[in-house]
Amino acid sequence: MHHTKDKGDLAAAKVIADLVEKEYSVFVPVVTEHAPFDLIAYKDSKCYRIQAKYSSDGTLKNKSNWADKNGCHEKKYKSDDFDFYGLYLPDINKVVYPSITFGGCGIRTTPPKSPNPFYWWEDFTDFTEAASKRTYKEFGVDLTTRKVNPDSRIHTRKVERPSKEELEKLVWKKPTAQIGRDFGVSDKAVEKWCKAYGVEKPPRGYWVKKAYGKVEVQLTTHNEDITHDLSLSKDVNF
Repeated sequence: MHHTKDKGDLAAAKVIADLVEKEYSVFVPVVTEHAPFDLIAYKDSKCYRIQAKYSSDGTLKNKSNWADKNGCHEKKYKSDDFDFYGLYLPDINKVVYPSITFGGCGIRTTPPKSPNPFYWWEDFTDFTEAASKRTYKEFGVDLTTRKVNPDSRIHTRKVERPSKEELEKLVWKKPTAQIGRDFGVSDKAVEKWCKAYGVEKPPRGYWVKKAYGKVEVQLTTHNEDITHDLSLSKDVNF
């Protein structure tokens, strides 16, 4: 069997196993082998078309390559060929799910020793349409000695970030600082989670108004609008 196909099969198997563990139903096209995607993941009435890839360096290829009797060929992916990559990273044995818009980018599993911003694998453990780039400062990299501080925060924390759905609910139940304390991270880390997921946070002054008056919040989900009428009153002594 061709070595490249071995890697492709391994990537597909790893993606399927990871999605099943995340409670997705996974479907594989059986009528055709020429679809631009490899798998379909289904959960909560939503389908995601996935292109499974194996990448030892974290690069997201934005084109397919193949060879036949007429030689070698390549075809660049179109924006509607699939929804997300299922990228298997063998050096850490993890699968990440960047959207097709990240094609051509790289996702790192080790911090670089340069000032160039980069995408970090932990920001793509769920289906991700947007993510912020990280910087060397977050990883304790000393650009003078090109060494990484092993005690830097990113290496010591063992926090599994909540899903997008869970975070959407949490930000309207608790202040960001409290959510951070619950997960053992800073409020800045929670803000980065929200930015990466595209989760809308309560407006400035929301928690003060909630504590001393009445506030109405409209939380828009994927399927419905839920209006929370939160009314709290307290005796305030001045």
